[in-house]
Amino acid sequence: MKKALSALLLVIAMGSFTGCATTLPAQLPEGFRVQALARCDAGSPFDAGAKGAVACVDRGSIRLFDLQGVEKAAAGSAAKLLSFSPSGDRVAVAIAPGESTVLRILDSTGNSVGETRVDGRVTSLVWRSDKELLAGALVVKKFSFGTQMASRLYRWDGAGKPEITLLGDVTLRPKVARLPEALLYNQMIVALSPYRDEIAYTTVKDPPLFNPYLKVNVQNLSTGTGGSIAEAQLGAGKVAYAPDGESLVLGGSPGRRISLPAGKDVETWNASGAAPALSPSGAYLLLGGHLFHKNKEIATFPPDAAGVFLPDGTGALIMYKERLYLVSGLKDEQPAPLAGDLERTLKLRALRSQGLITDTEYRKQLKKESK
Repeated sequence: MKKALSALLLVIAMGSFTGCATTLPAQLPEGFRVQALARCDAGSPFDAGAKGAVACVDRGSIRLFDLQGVEKAAAGSAAKLLSFSPSGDRVAVAIAPGESTVLRILDSTGNSVGETRVDGRVTSLVWRSDKELLAGALVVKKFSFGTQMASRLYRWDGAGKPEITLLGDVTLRPKVARLPEALLYNQMIVALSPYRDEIAYTTVKDPPLFNPYLKVNVQNLSTGTGGSIAEAQLGAGKVAYAPDGESLVLGGSPGRRISLPAGKDVETWNASGAAPALSPSGAYLLLGGHLFHKNKEIATFPPDAAGVFLPDGTGALIMYKERLYLVSGLKDEQPAPLAGDLERTLKLRALRSQGLITDTEYRKQLKKESK
């Protein structure tokens, strides 16, 4: 193999851990480095903030630490979801999702600065801005004839009562409702457009006489307009916006990228996974344990490893079993600037979502602005 892509079996141990050595089997190109950061509960949420902070859950407690693994703060509650605000100053957490979920906002010292309770199982947290949190949730009601599953979006400013938007409603047949929760509940994972004006998400469809599947949907947050643009197999997982805001990466087997708003396949990868992650520029893609750079696979991790990229693109956090690792050495590019004058582009995108202009007309207007 080429020297730049030589496969290395990495066995990393940190003195801060006791007992058995901490290991992450991986094949990485030369120049990449792996550092074990912290112990975390297996399968628990984790995230990286813009100011070099990391959050995860260890032994049922939320912990905040830096990229050297030094703990900075701890909060006594466990969490099912974690998300840093754009500035990195706050962390949103979802606690005890079930028939209802507690949403809480923590500051950099782990203290609560806001809390509310919402109906349903919150499955997704994403910040639209430092002043607005979006939470995707599923409200499930069981009846003798089937199970009703309603998809909701909560918009919360951290102080008042969250606003509620109904995004979908389906009644599942009893045999479908008995499918594993990993299939039924691993959807309604809200993705936010880089323009912060639109969301993408999936909803379950269960038509009579046919197999259940997922609909891929988009909705403009200002106008409430949008709709279904594509279909995917049940269990495909979440969607993620490309940095230009004009395409979506969708998990599944295989992973694929679809255009917006047409929903046409424009790219597929020889990998499968339910949680695709893109670096800030989109040059790197992590999918099902495979790391791609400009569509070429350059590294592999265990297929059950999960990962997110650092906000500055210099590395990625990888969770494997009960350890969180920092993989550094990535050379991400600067994200391309968003198209056109932002205010005018947002108006054009809203008109497109309402069907008042076509996608062709939208793109023509953007070209005029760029001249």
